[in-house]
Amino acid sequence: MLMRFLALLALLLPLPALAQDVRNSLEGSWALELGGATIFRFDLQEIPGKDGEWRGTWSRPSRFASDGDNFAQVQLPARQIRSMAGLEFDGSVEVSFPDPRPEAIPDIFRFRLIDFDAVEMTYVGTDLAPYVLQRVPADTPLGPFRDGATYARRPPAPPQAEPEPPASTPPKPQPAGPPDSPDDFRLPPSGVQGR
Repeated sequence: MLMRFLALLALLLPLPALAQDVRNSLEGSWALELGGATIFRFDLQEIPGKDGEWRGTWSRPSRFASDGDNFAQVQLPARQIRSMAGLEFDGSVEVSFPDPRPEAIPDIFRFRLIDFDAVEMTYVGTDLAPYVLQRVPADTPLGPFRDGATYARRPPAPPQAEPEPPASTPPKPQPAGPPDSPDDFRLPPSGVQGR
């Protein structure tokens, strides 16, 4: 009886550590959700036995118009695009996806874990503010999309410089001090004298 208990305990001890690893990992599915619709889903997985190498699948609408902050004319079915490469570095994972358009360069996304349920995603090579994606189940479908709807995100506003004080009358010139005298140039008692 005691042996069974010890064997069971030995099997269960690694579970909290495994759960901790999953919570602290980018592995899983992440969705960009705007206006109640899932616009994109990224499924990320570290490649077993390949230190720091990752792969991903990008689920996206078959057609959409976007400036990076607004998504319109969204049409399903969803397309799944498999990654070309993925590398982990500096606490982030960067994954590239092919762009089938003629002479297009790959789409590259950098993912950084914010907490268990959120990642920051940067669209590399653009001036777009990072996106925040939420952890979702792997089978989360895209949508639902409404005809004619535009799904917008409100990226954080760039920091603004302090406003200039209102123009006022120029400062009045101050009267000049007394003329310089040799007493103005004395070194303090502890000052170095000579070379």
